[in-house]
Amino acid sequence: MDTLRIYFKLVGIAVKSMTQFRLDFLVGVIGVIAQNGVNLLAIGVILGRFHDLAGWTVWEIVFLYGIWMVGNSLYSLLFLHLTFLDEYIIEGTFDRFLVRPLSPFLQLIGEAVNMNGIADAIFGLACLGLSMANLGLALNLIQWAYMCAVLLCAALIELGITLFFASTAFWTGRSGALINTVNQVNWNMTQQYPLEMFGRGFRLFVTCFIPVAFLNYYPARWLLGKITPGDPGYFLSFLSPLVALLLLSAARLVWAKGLRQYTSTGS
Repeated sequence: MDTLRIYFKLVGIAVKSMTQFRLDFLVGVIGVIAQNGVNLLAIGVILGRFHDLAGWTVWEIVFLYGIWMVGNSLYSLLFLHLTFLDEYIIEGTFDRFLVRPLSPFLQLIGEAVNMNGIADAIFGLACLGLSMANLGLALNLIQWAYMCAVLLCAALIELGITLFFASTAFWTGRSGALINTVNQVNWNMTQQYPLEMFGRGFRLFVTCFIPVAFLNYYPARWLLGKITPGDPGYFLSFLSPLVALLLLSAARLVWAKGLRQYTSTGS
């Protein structure tokens, strides 16, 4: 409990720091909403010509996008700055986490917040609401509970992936390019397109190696009724919590090992 109390205090300080510049925050929120609107508009243009993408209608894809967006908003709000762990290490600013009587990881994740995550949350919730209304999708209590769990797990999956690759900076000095490559797959492909559009090799890659398909695609198939018991891969719709746990465990091991061998740059 003390750990959580300290973490939320650190986050509160970071939020107060960010909200000192209210105009910058407002412009950022508007920009993020506009960017996401353009992404969906592009999909709408494509579907206006072809009617569906690999059997997914426009509102089903909006639903898919909404799940990803809400989960990503939680990750973006609290953990996006982990992407820049290599800069902390190279610039020597990571050292300050080691001289305080507090967990270096706790200090790092409480170091900053990305307020644009709020814009992602607003847009994502709007996408979910509009898509469900247009699809006539009525979820039962179990489905609602699982969707909420999936949204949380999506944020934790992204955290696990980012922390795993960011921690390689303890050995290589730089990890930004590697994380950016993974993010391009996640943000520009799996966030808004069903996996049926891609070949078997890519589907295997985003399921087993960089498992971003569990952020939204596999849970969305079940929530939308696009897969039923007995269909191949049915069980994959329910593995997001397990994937989040495995990724966080692997990331924790890499982080701990990297931290043990860390030596200051002397900057």
